[in-house]
Amino acid sequence: MRTPWEQAGDDEARRHQIRREEAERILALAEHLSRGDRLLVERVLGEGVAVTDLARMQRRSPRTLQKRLQNCLKRMNSRKYRYVVVHGDLLPRSLQAVARRLVLEGRGLRDTARLTGRSLHAVRQERTRLLALLDERLAVAHDTDPDQSNPLEFK
Repeated sequence: MRTPWEQAGDDEARRHQIRREEAERILALAEHLSRGDRLLVERVLGEGVAVTDLARMQRRSPRTLQKRLQNCLKRMNSRKYRYVVVHGDLLPRSLQAVARRLVLEGRGLRDTARLTGRSLHAVRQERTRLLALLDERLAVAHDTDPDQSNPLEFK
């Protein structure tokens, strides 16, 4: 018979394993972030460097880096992000650059327009097309398998 301390140790090991697997999944998704965001996620989740230590090294506010990390994690957990990661190569060529900048890199409409050489109006139209494709994909996935929890699961 196992003691409560041994069982607690097993539970902690299981929780640690789950956290490690989640971190590895996030690190795989981070490959598609902009260079600065990817490095931040890799340093914190991959190498275990504290945000406060990174902030000190970069002479920035810890709150600023923490907020940036939270925004990256939130973006990577979105359906839009996963859709572009999984189906990005299948998107129309004209939409790929806009999708990469808006969704994967988290840039704004004006910045995306400037970087892609398109008008703000054209970028808005491409964003609308992207969202329509995402909605269509989710509807098709739901119609074929309503019990499927996440049709855009990143493997």
